[in-house]
Amino acid sequence: MTFLFVILAILVIAGAALVITGRFVPSLGVENSGDHRLETRGFDVTVRGYRMDEVDTRIEILEARIAELESDK
Repeated sequence: MTFLFVILAILVIAGAALVITGRFVPSLGVENSGDHRLETRGFDVTVRGYRMDEVDTRIEILEARIAELESDK
């Protein structure tokens, strides 16, 4: 019986580690489709966080997209 609990504990810890590291993302059954979807590519990580030039570029792209959508109204 103890062996079963040890195996169960290992599986729970491994599952939690997969979720925390982002290697396992459970699907909620909802799909995003259409051109309203934002690009989901991440940023390169540096010692002190994300690369500022990539963040600034992404912000400029999103601001331009927002201005484009607002002008269509």
